[in-house]
Amino acid sequence: MEAGEEILVVPRPLLLPEVVQGFSPAGAEQFLARVRTHATFRRRGDMEDDPGYKQIIPYLIVRHDGQLFLFQRSGAGGEARLHGKYSIGVGGHINKSDVAGAADLVGAGLKREFEEELLVGGGWQARLVGVLNDDSNPVGRVHFGLVHIVEVETPDITVRESDVLSGRLADPAEVRALRDRMETWSQLILNAADPMEL
Repeated sequence: MEAGEEILVVPRPLLLPEVVQGFSPAGAEQFLARVRTHATFRRRGDMEDDPGYKQIIPYLIVRHDGQLFLFQRSGAGGEARLHGKYSIGVGGHINKSDVAGAADLVGAGLKREFEEELLVGGGWQARLVGVLNDDSNPVGRVHFGLVHIVEVETPDITVRESDVLSGRLADPAEVRALRDRMETWSQLILNAADPMEL
């Protein structure tokens, strides 16, 4: 993480006029419209401990032919609290330097995140299915997820940063069985919805 990088944020009152906790498919397009209207780029180091702003995170759930792509963090990487944890999605900040000049900042950020994390041997298409907000802990209080389902045309999917992350396609039953070993955002989605039905 570079404290000086500029990331996409929205002032909390403009993004969340009503309380949202956990995963919600309701009103996703309205939240996206608020992001497009009110988002600005701010220095990441200033935002990490400021719950007055929400850092916008495209969160991507990858599906292929009735299966979900299941991620697992290795023991390497910066976030010790995530080591060994599973996830049904992957996400990241939208950096100003990555999306400069783009008409659709969220779409450009999503594309960059997907292509940075995964190598896919075929076409793919992303669709907004809901939002994620978790104000129950300090990390969650400063982040806001725009949850997308990414349908890929091929099972040929490879994690790029294999030193910190691994992944494979898994049946929904296996994914649910691992719920207690998952990162918080994945648990919140599984608590509220069947990711195969989104």
